[in-house]
Amino acid sequence: MNNKIFILLLFAFAFAFAIQPAESWTVGQIGKYTQVLNANVTTEGGNVTELNLSSNISTERWAGFWGNVSGQIVLAPNTTAIFYTWTWNPSNGGEVCAVAASSGFNWASLNAIANTVIDSVWGFGAATDNATNTFNETCASITINNQTISNTAGSLTGQRVDFKTCAIADSGSPTAKSDIAFCVPIKAAGGLFNGQTGNYELIAPTDAGPTATETYYFWLELD
Repeated sequence: MNNKIFILLLFAFAFAFAIQPAESWTVGQIGKYTQVLNANVTTEGGNVTELNLSSNISTERWAGFWGNVSGQIVLAPNTTAIFYTWTWNPSNGGEVCAVAASSGFNWASLNAIANTVIDSVWGFGAATDNATNTFNETCASITINNQTISNTAGSLTGQRVDFKTCAIADSGSPTAKSDIAFCVPIKAAGGLFNGQTGNYELIAPTDAGPTATETYYFWLELD
């Protein structure tokens, strides 16, 4: 085989598989905000009571993910025979991505997306916690699979300004959940929203409703 052709094939292989499904996972803490107090007033007939109420109410439209990423860069013909490994350091960076579909997202064609499109696909409408009010930041630039996506909808979480989830589409006109990925850069380990240590936080939409569920499939790119 011509050496130039062989080199080109190697580059094509690397490009096509730059981002991969996350192979293993450990589920740790799961929690949902619940009210612990119930406002109450004792009254009697004839009383008119001024009662000013305030409360935090759990969203039914969003889920958060946080934790640590680890892995290796490998040279291998399959998943069991490893020819060579390189230890990956989180400080080198990378991305965690989540898609609400097991297949169908095209990583070879990435596009910016507006928050209103997320509202349309998930049916959030004008709700207080819709995507328009959640993905109200702009991801100026994020590079995934050797493609740079500029000025796409983003959402800041927690206390660190570098955990910004970026919404990415695989077409110019996404219409399904399988067309949209939610990605966040991996950072060196630091403080998270809850005071623990980790290197990513990610927020993603879910079907609304107290009993509705959403299954996300996770992808990793390790730089």
